[in-house]
Amino acid sequence: MRAVLTALVAGCAVAVAGCSGAGSPVSAAAATPAADGNDTKLAAGMLTAADLPLGFQPQDGAGAAAALGCAGIDGVYLPAGSSAHATASFAHSLSAAFINETVTLRPGGAAAAALDRFGAAATDCGRFSGPNGTRYTVTPVSLPGYGDGSAAVQVRSGLAEGREVELAAVRVGDVVVAVAAAGTGDGDGALARTVLDRALAKLSRAGVTTGP
Repeated sequence: MRAVLTALVAGCAVAVAGCSGAGSPVSAAAATPAADGNDTKLAAGMLTAADLPLGFQPQDGAGAAAALGCAGIDGVYLPAGSSAHATASFAHSLSAAFINETVTLRPGGAAAAALDRFGAAATDCGRFSGPNGTRYTVTPVSLPGYGDGSAAVQVRSGLAEGREVELAAVRVGDVVVAVAAAGTGDGDGALARTVLDRALAKLSRAGVTTGP
């Protein structure tokens, strides 16, 4: 299976670790086990196709994720250090656009630390090579204030089929909500923020966060 962020910036729809063709609806969200049931709570608050602009369909969310190679970015999209984790991925049926939502519960100050590292990614990982040798460029993106802290970056791979992907993360208490969007051209940033707004609102209704 393709890895979450590697697949994303390479131009394939991102999931917790999967890659499948657009127009193949499958499970929209996957959550890791947690003794206190927080995994189920996170999964219940995840976006579905009905929450998104027309044309987006769920993508496979099964498999094991792998790191992109930038610690600040990997830290908000991979479950390491979290006590609960859920993800949902969607591809557009008529275009190359895709969306990923990743939510993690990180108690004891870990959520704030993860967001701080993510916010520094454009400085710490402005240009870097991933585990497979692919080169990536990371640039900062302006993002309105959300929750208890927020940040966004844009990532582009050196692959011929690579495209710009906007990644945005928000912390609300011990919860980190991260979204990724790509494939829509100049509107990628607007799409990422639309998805972020809807993700935060739905998680709030599910009692996972208190909203932006």
